[in-house]
This record gives sequence, structure tokens and C-alpha cells, in this order.
Amino acid sequence: MPNIEYELNNKIHAIIINPYLTWEDFCMNCDLIKKYNIKNISTSLNYLDDFKNRLGKYNANINALISYPLADLPVSFIEELVCFAKDKGAKGIEYVPNFINLSKKNLETFAAEIEQVKLSGLPISIIINKSKLQAEVLYNAIEICLELGIKNFQLGDGLGPTITLNDVDEILKITGSQNQIKVVGGIKKLTQVIDLFDNGISCVGTSNFSEIFQEVKVI
Repeated sequence: MPNIEYELNNKIHAIIINPYLTWEDFCMNCDLIKKYNIKNISTSLNYLDDFKNRLGKYNANINALISYPLADLPVSFIEELVCFAKDKGAKGIEYVPNFINLSKKNLETFAAEIEQVKLSGLPISIIINKSKLQAEVLYNAIEICLELGIKNFQLGDGLGPTITLNDVDEILKITGSQNQIKVVGGIKKLTQVIDLFDNGISCVGTSNFSEIFQEVKVI
């Protein structure tokens, strides 16, 4: 039996970003979030109002994904969209920066972009797909974020290969264990979740949260 001595309702984050959800499916996901007492949700800007209306007084941290997944947001739009998310009740921002600036050695431009997001005053999580970055770019991205006071990192964006425990070990060596690391992508089983937690990951994000909590119930 796997070790499940974790506050799974806090450490498993529900991801609701599918643009093709029916309203019925969206409402079902909201009901499941309340059923399992899930405390953290990652979603798109368009779903913020729907979550607020559907969840009512239910207490959860709703984080807005911005510039996800293509890092295609011009810097001039950042402030407006981050303010929109904050006004709609988002408690945090999950952000994909423009990594090409690091590839072009524009480290100051990359840093300025992160600082622009930080102006909201909301907690910021930087999304990094390790499999798509050169080692130097990956290292520089994390080092700059740490220098700017970023404490939260998301490893994986759901669009690449599943994160391995070797990937986890490599990232933790750069970020240090004092920062929060969330893993996203291909997480469908409770055993995957427990393995990640046992190897130092702070939390996971998945759209398969219901299936995982059903496994917990069986155990």
C-alpha cells in the first residue's frame, strides 16, 4: 500500500482549462472539487467568473494561467491581463515567460517581464517545460526567477513527456528544497502522486483529480 500521509486535498491541484468543456461537465468538476475538498485550482481567465459563481462561498485558491501554453503574450498586455485576473478573484498567477529572450542572451528583458507580472502582488508560479529547454536556458531562467524572489515553480506544462524522478532531482538541485515545486503532465494515478511527493515535490496539478481521489477512497 502506498504511503498516503499527505494532505492530498491541498497538494493535488485541480486543472480546469479544457476550452471544449460543456457547461454540464464544468459544473460536475466544480461539484467534485467540493466533494474532495480540493483547495487549489488552476484555470484560464475565461473560467474565473464561472468558478466564482458556481463555487459560491466554497473556499479555494483559484490561480489564473496567463501566457499559457505558448508564451505568446506581448509584455505590453501583461499588466492588463494580470489586473483582470486579480479583479475576477484569482489568488495567484501561473505564467509562461518568453524563454527566447534567454536564448538571445537578453537576460534583463526576461527579468523585466517577470517583474511586470509581480506588480500584481499576487503569488507567481513560473511554468517551465524542462524537456523543451537547453540546459543553459533552463538554469538561467530559474536563477533569474530566484533572484527576483519567485518561490513557486511548475515543472511541466502538460504538452511534453511525463516528468521523471531524475527531472525532479535535477530541478530540486537548482531551486533548493525551500521553494515550492509543482509537477504537471501525465499524472493519472495515485502511485505517481505519492512517488513525486516522496521525492520532494510540493504539489501536483492534474485534470484527472477525480480518478486519483477515487483511488484514495478505495484504499
